[in-house]
Amino acid sequence: MIMETERLVGQQSHALAYQALLSGQPVGKERASSSSSDEDMIDLMPRDQLAAAGDSTCLGEESAGKFTNPLYAQAFGDSSFESLEAECSHLTGGASQTVELEEQLGGGSQYDDFHTIDWQRDLARDRMRHRLLQKRRTQGGMWDMLAAFHDAWSGWLCVLLVGLAAGAIAAVIDIGALWMKDLKEGICPQAFWLNKEQCCWASNDTFFKGDDCKQWYRWPEMFSSEMNKSGAGFYLLSYLVYVMWSVLFATLAVMLVRTFAPYACGSGIPEIKTILSGFIIRSYLGKWTLTIKSVCLVLAVGAGLSLGKEGPLVHVACCIGNIFSYLFPKYGKNEAKKREILSAAAAAGVSVAFGAPIGGVLFSLEEVSYYFPLKTLWRSFFCALVAASVLRSINPFGNDHLVMFYVEYDLPWLFFELVPFVLLGILGGVVATIFIKCNIRWCRYRKESRLGQYPISEVLAITVITAVLSFPNEYTRMNTSDLIKVLFSQCGITDVTPLCDYKRNFTNVNNHIDIAEAGPGVYTSLWQLSLALVFKLLITIFTFGIKVPAGIFIPSMAFGAIMGRMIGIAVEQLAYHYPTLWIFQGACNTGENCITPGLYAMVGAAACLGGVTRMTVSLVVIMFELTGSVRYIEPLMAAVMASKWVGDALGKEGIYDAHIHLNGYPFLDNKEEFAHTTLAADVMQPR
Repeated sequence: MIMETERLVGQQSHALAYQALLSGQPVGKERASSSSSDEDMIDLMPRDQLAAAGDSTCLGEESAGKFTNPLYAQAFGDSSFESLEAECSHLTGGASQTVELEEQLGGGSQYDDFHTIDWQRDLARDRMRHRLLQKRRTQGGMWDMLAAFHDAWSGWLCVLLVGLAAGAIAAVIDIGALWMKDLKEGICPQAFWLNKEQCCWASNDTFFKGDDCKQWYRWPEMFSSEMNKSGAGFYLLSYLVYVMWSVLFATLAVMLVRTFAPYACGSGIPEIKTILSGFIIRSYLGKWTLTIKSVCLVLAVGAGLSLGKEGPLVHVACCIGNIFSYLFPKYGKNEAKKREILSAAAAAGVSVAFGAPIGGVLFSLEEVSYYFPLKTLWRSFFCALVAASVLRSINPFGNDHLVMFYVEYDLPWLFFELVPFVLLGILGGVVATIFIKCNIRWCRYRKESRLGQYPISEVLAITVITAVLSFPNEYTRMNTSDLIKVLFSQCGITDVTPLCDYKRNFTNVNNHIDIAEAGPGVYTSLWQLSLALVFKLLITIFTFGIKVPAGIFIPSMAFGAIMGRMIGIAVEQLAYHYPTLWIFQGACNTGENCITPGLYAMVGAAACLGGVTRMTVSLVVIMFELTGSVRYIEPLMAAVMASKWVGDALGKEGIYDAHIHLNGYPFLDNKEEFAHTTLAADVMQPR
């Protein structure tokens, strides 16, 4: 009797699964509708976080090694995967069933907004679609063979288009951000579309430095050419124009986001991680979001806010991937397959953001992707390569490099320096944890208070505070990317910046650079950098999460770069004043320069960014791709590991996972482990 009941249940399960597979509807689930308001911007709490979980499970070839749990087969009344393959073969066996499947599979799988996709059903649909193509190819004519060939190469063609578009759009964003950044200080009257560097290149001067370019006019000079550059009036007028441009750019950015594309605000990486894990957020990767985020990203960076464009570039690239996927029904009508394109697009986004194609692939694999088969790895590699090549060919920075702060160091690192490198990792983990906890508390307060109802006022207030307080300090006035470039650089013989003010005596410019005592300019810079660190840390806590496109990569790197440069200068001066200490013997007691403070800035930047994002392998690869050398992998690895250990000890979540949980997205971290003895009641949370 029991066996007969099980047999009948199995037959019924077969029928239900077959119906669900054809109709595109989950088995045993009611599809609920969900809506969101633009007033809520991106702070969404879906009511049903785990809807649309189906039961059909015919597996594709690419997933044979990933889904091997026999429990998936129980919906068919059997526990063997051979029966599932036989079932799929049976479904595509007859001519009438083939015609029926052709009609049903062409419509694609549809899901409601804020619902979870059914991975098994979508992969099964793709498996049967592939079998139909193969059957047509063997039984049909030349057109069917061409259709099968196009289907086989459609994935590569799609990621090629994504890479081309991502590289081109990233170049336009970089050029626009550089122009708006310089527009706050002055203009090139002969060609207003040129930024400061390009304007000076076009001049007839054989030598120029800083503000000495005759073709570039600062704003007070546009009003009066006889105004004294060192006078109070010149300074105050420059101050006022700087604040006015910042407020104008930020106002345009927040108005465009609020009016046309509320999803264009923020970093986008928390939502990308949620989408790649199988969640549906309609319009988040749409055309309007792509357009508004690209435009407003230029405005937000040009406004001088403490944010970066690297995270939003990942969102922009994924929007491109989503749009191009609809050109290929294989991906546009299958949510599970579409996520393969989105993973490749995320890699392209990091590739054009940092000029690190290999790091972009590892970032997609380590940080954002939930389902990452081997073929997606190769396509991500190809997509990142194409995007980086396009960006390199356009050359937006004019220095033959993909990034603004590309540097190379002449001196190797010494073994005793592992101690300060690990110390930088510890400090990076502590600072990152403080930042994450404070930022999450502020964002939660924004959600729960009336402040969240006035996003425009909040952006304007933060912009005014940032512009007013950052202008007096040289290191906070400059763009954050320029600040990182300055901190990463090493002091040369002809460098006369305050940060390189050392008491050196040169008899021959070809001689080696001796270690020297720091001059007054270095100590002044240390004081200014200390104020810049405190200011940027505090203002970024309130900036990350406002309703404009805002990334956290560059601000986090700035925190660590400032700390690293300061510690590097301290170690350098310690080696100068106490060369006979045992730790310096055999390395720094010859009088030659043995410490590179810029290297400490780079290690500190990696440590702080690793503590904020909890990235490890991909971060190290990105950082050494930025420097163009692999000789500093060990210091980077030591600092990043120390930062991650300290960060995990003080707080388990990185900034992106913390914002995912803050917004209530149903994200299941595949790196998280659970004990099988845990009761369901212990892991359940109230809605």
